[in-house]
Amino acid sequence: MFLRFLPAALLAMLLALPLHAAEPVAFPLKDGDVWVMAGDSITAQHLHSNYFEAFCYARYPKLKFAFRNSGVGGHTIPSTLARFDYDLAGWKPTVVSVELGMNDAGGTPTEKFISNMGTMVARIKEAGARPVILSASPVNDGLGAGKFAARNARLDEYATALKPFAEKEKIPYADQFHALVEVWAKNKQDAKGINLTGDAVHPGAPGQLMMAASLLKSLGAEGFVSEATLDAAGTVTAAKGCAITNAKADGGTLSFDRLDETLPFPIPENARVILPIAPDVLDLSKYTLKVTGLKEAEYTLTINGAACGTLSAKALADGVNLTNLPANPKAKTPNPIAAQGLAVLAAVAAKEGLVGKWRSASRTAAGKDAPPKKDAPKPDPAAAKASLVDLTKQVEEADAKIRDAAKPQKLHFVLSPVK
Repeated sequence: MFLRFLPAALLAMLLALPLHAAEPVAFPLKDGDVWVMAGDSITAQHLHSNYFEAFCYARYPKLKFAFRNSGVGGHTIPSTLARFDYDLAGWKPTVVSVELGMNDAGGTPTEKFISNMGTMVARIKEAGARPVILSASPVNDGLGAGKFAARNARLDEYATALKPFAEKEKIPYADQFHALVEVWAKNKQDAKGINLTGDAVHPGAPGQLMMAASLLKSLGAEGFVSEATLDAAGTVTAAKGCAITNAKADGGTLSFDRLDETLPFPIPENARVILPIAPDVLDLSKYTLKVTGLKEAEYTLTINGAACGTLSAKALADGVNLTNLPANPKAKTPNPIAAQGLAVLAAVAAKEGLVGKWRSASRTAAGKDAPPKKDAPKPDPAAAKASLVDLTKQVEEADAKIRDAAKPQKLHFVLSPVK
């Protein structure tokens, strides 16, 4: 080896140089972005795409941005390119994510799929936007690597080939296929496995929460929310990402106010069942409370008057991720942390309803509507163009409502010993 022939002083200097870890992935969301999510029926379900969007509003409240869902059932890269001008570029996007392949896999060889993706990336760049590539999700058929059925075998090839393609193009890439396929297969094979709901191609909320988390994590989304540490006497010993005020201890009860800078991952209630096998979700929502020096006992935690769980002194000393507290949505006073997350998700869904109307009007304005059935009114491109102005305003107003829903709120915590 050439090191044997280096002068001793130079060799010592080289060996002393620090080893640098790989640069962390920078999440591809910037202030002012308009992010269009192109996809097929899985995107059109408005599940994982809505969860992805809600996370961004919760975690990046200082940025102003907008998301637009552009999923169409049955679509491939070529059919998405055919609607590019009026359904993607019409939003004047700065980011376009492409989550396609499930339908392409029915008959498109991998080499052709990558060639088509190259055409898509070029088109996105021509529109002045930054491409982001997302692999297709797996088919949840219970078969892992080495046993893949035809569709997953092709999706496996697509996801593998997209990695060097994205590296060559120097664009972000998230491979949810390989992050999820084995976990889903093992879960499906387990007699006590958790139901992802939906069907094998179109998971319901539990499966799609895992999809959103996988994509966010792969793209480098920030997982830290905030952490607060107090002692049993009411002294604040650490507060990062939050402000703790009015802390006091009285007769074994500890109370304080907490105002966070960001929010935890908004989790739909019908998806919480998946948390035991979805560590990525909680890794993306590090929202902790630690209390040291408490007497060995169980403590009831209330937040804004809502009972949010019973915690042991040991669990509190180790640190509790507040994201994991029961939501209790049907309680007279539900967990306000989870309730705010649901409000963000509801605001995203309301906005997407308007986005759907905008897309329909844009299609008509572009003259792409099919001829009407007999006796049905003919499409009116001129009227559709006029309505786009009003719909655009409505969508932007709905964006503002999401930002309002995601504003952190001061919360009052009380820890009381269980009698």
